[in-house]
Amino acid sequence: MEASAWQTKLSSFKERNMYAYDKSLFFDVELSVMDANGDKVTIPAHKYVLAISSPVFEAMFYGELAETGRTIELPECTKEGLQEMLRYVYSDEVNLTGSNVLEVLYVAEKYMLPFLKEKCEEYLEKELKPEDVFYVLPQIRNEKVEQKCWDILDNDAERAVYSEAFLNISKEMLCKVLGRDTMSIDEVVLFQAVEKWALNKLKEKGLEENRKNKRAVLGEEVIKLIRFPLMSETEFAEKVLPCGILKMDEVTEVIRFFKKLALLTSSFSNTIRGKCKSNNYCFTPNTRFDSLAAPTGIGSAWAYTSTKSDAIDFKVNKPLSLAGITLFGSNGSTYTVSLSLYKSDEKIRQVCTSIPIVSKQMSGYHGLNIMLGEPVPLEPNVVYTIEAKISGPSSYYGHLGKTTVHFEDIVITYLNSNKSTNSTTAQRGQFHSLAFKRR
Repeated sequence: MEASAWQTKLSSFKERNMYAYDKSLFFDVELSVMDANGDKVTIPAHKYVLAISSPVFEAMFYGELAETGRTIELPECTKEGLQEMLRYVYSDEVNLTGSNVLEVLYVAEKYMLPFLKEKCEEYLEKELKPEDVFYVLPQIRNEKVEQKCWDILDNDAERAVYSEAFLNISKEMLCKVLGRDTMSIDEVVLFQAVEKWALNKLKEKGLEENRKNKRAVLGEEVIKLIRFPLMSETEFAEKVLPCGILKMDEVTEVIRFFKKLALLTSSFSNTIRGKCKSNNYCFTPNTRFDSLAAPTGIGSAWAYTSTKSDAIDFKVNKPLSLAGITLFGSNGSTYTVSLSLYKSDEKIRQVCTSIPIVSKQMSGYHGLNIMLGEPVPLEPNVVYTIEAKISGPSSYYGHLGKTTVHFEDIVITYLNSNKSTNSTTAQRGQFHSLAFKRR
């Protein structure tokens, strides 16, 4: 396009700006930063564009003590943070993620870009996902955002601890996580995440994966913070004992707890996680089904395809927040789920489990607990729809469904949904139960 008067074909300043940047036209400065591997890289730019966006760059390039060299060192900035800052100053757009938002925020603060800073803070306030929490928590200096991260962790700890970022947190941060009483998570799931953390540390240190090294890298403090008495005997036998991190006296202590024998020592807490001090805790009323069917053969299992969805309508009689959903699964099977919540026909929340979920033994069935991160406020007597696109093996399902479920002074009413294309109704199918918080 350069040879054919490209400027005449782009109507806006933004388009011409981005074209010149993308085609490497007229660059007059290079910014030197470190990439994710710690290698120095240079990113070209235009002094004029930087200067009209930032008073710091204006002084750097056009002030009394202006830099004269072509290459400018920005040692405290990262490549990704700088690239997103450049995207913003050239186009007024920015692509923020949980992994880059703090890097972009740092650049915005350092170079006095208040509107970019505002976008970063808005993202941290409204868009953080459970998978982002451990990118942000170790670095954040804002108390409000830090508390937001802890709240997300409490509401959807499983997705957070199975994120890639969790593997890279410090032991100090791991201890803070394990010490929380307010997380809603099964202890065996938390233990398995901690074991993955330990294996990652061994890999980083180049150490052999064996019982001795796993215990050494975890350390006494981490091990004592895991609440083994909260597990079932089966979970402890199948998931913890083969790992080999516990000493014989510790194993004996947990077994004596299971058998309700007097404890000679008390190394591990049995305080149940998940109930908040404010009493605004998550509660799950009984299932909406009077009978559950196991996936034992053709015609006695709930099957899934990529083109069909399970959906159910529901309403509540009190102001509540929807905190999570329990789906049916099958023994040891793995599922991926995309959940959508609608108010009338407006989609108000979507949760996609990018990390496959393993179905777990529940009371009389196998299932999946999916927490929504930030609970969704529900208005009384308004119809909402939950739609689930499920990928995985055939599962348990419910039948003899009840249209109303009572819990204390709360009534949940279930209705057929026109979004259900996989046969789920108020009488049979998916959606074992819903989890709520009072408002």
